[in-house]
Amino acid sequence: MHIVITDSGLGGLSVCAQLIKLLKKFSVPENSDTPKFYLKITYVNAVPSNDSGYNKMPKKKEQIETFGKIIRNTVRLISPDSIFVACGTLSVLLNQLTPTNDKSVKIEGIVSIGIQLLLDSLKNNPKAKVIIMATPTTISSKTFQRELLKNGIHENQIIAQSCPNLANDISNDTDGSKVRKRIQYWVKKSLQQLEVKTAEPLVLFLGCTHYSYHESNFKKAFVNEGFNKITVLNPNYAAAEKLKNYVLNDQTVNSILKNSPLINFLSPYAIPEQEIITLKKLITPISPETSQALIDAQIIPELLDD
Repeated sequence: MHIVITDSGLGGLSVCAQLIKLLKKFSVPENSDTPKFYLKITYVNAVPSNDSGYNKMPKKKEQIETFGKIIRNTVRLISPDSIFVACGTLSVLLNQLTPTNDKSVKIEGIVSIGIQLLLDSLKNNPKAKVIIMATPTTISSKTFQRELLKNGIHENQIIAQSCPNLANDISNDTDGSKVRKRIQYWVKKSLQQLEVKTAEPLVLFLGCTHYSYHESNFKKAFVNEGFNKITVLNPNYAAAEKLKNYVLNDQTVNSILKNSPLINFLSPYAIPEQEIITLKKLITPISPETSQALIDAQIIPELLDD
C-alpha cells in the first residue's frame, strides 16, 4: 500500500509522525512467520516555492490551479493508492479541483475530521464557546463556521481568529520563543471577541496543522488569561488515527505491518536549512523516521509541470 500525505508546507509532517508512531505497534521483525504487508508513505510538500505560499496568492483561482497541478503530478509520478490532504487551507479547495485521470486514487482532506471533532465536543458541552484559530485562507473560507451553523451551533458561540504568518513562524523559530509570544498575541485577540469575559468553558480548535507542534503553548496562553476550562481539539491526532485504521482495515485480520513504514519526502524546491533544523527538533521525539525523511528530502520540480 502506498499513501500520500500532503500539506501546504511542513505542518502535515506531524500527522506523518503520529501515524508512524501508531503503526509501529503493529510491526514485526523481518524473520517473523506472521503474514505481513508493506506500507509506503510519501509526504508531498504542496507549496510551489519557498516565497510563494497559498496565503500569499492574491486570488483563489491561483490557489486552486497550483494545488490541482501538484495533485495531478503526484498521481502521475508516483501512483499512490490514496492521498490525504493534511491541511485546512488546501482541504477547503478539494471540491473545486479538476478530478485526476486516475479515478481509483482516493483523495480526502482533514477538514471533515475537524468538523466532526468540533461537533462531538459541543455535543458533550453544548454551552461552550468555540474558538477556531487558523490561517487567513481557512478563516476567510468560513468552512468550519458554516458547518457548525448548519448543525445547530449558535453564531454567538463561534469565534474565528485568523493568525497570519504564525505557521511560517513555527517552521522557522528553533527555540520557540518568538512563537510563544505570537501565540499569546493571537489568543488575546481572540478573547477580545468574547462578549462576556468570564472563565466560561472554551473549546479551542487548532485549524492549521502547524499549530499542533505548539499545542501546549496554546493551552498555556488561555490558562494565563484565566480560562482554565479549556478543551483543545487537535485534528492531527484524529487524522493519524483515521489513517492508521485505513491502513490496517485494508489488510486481513491476521496480517501485521512488516518492519516500520517506508517514508519519503518530496518537494518542488529545497527546504531552507532553518526550517529543517526547527522541524527536526519538533518531529524527532515523535518519529525519527519522519525527521530523517525531511533531512533526505527529494527535490522534484516536475511536481509543478503543466
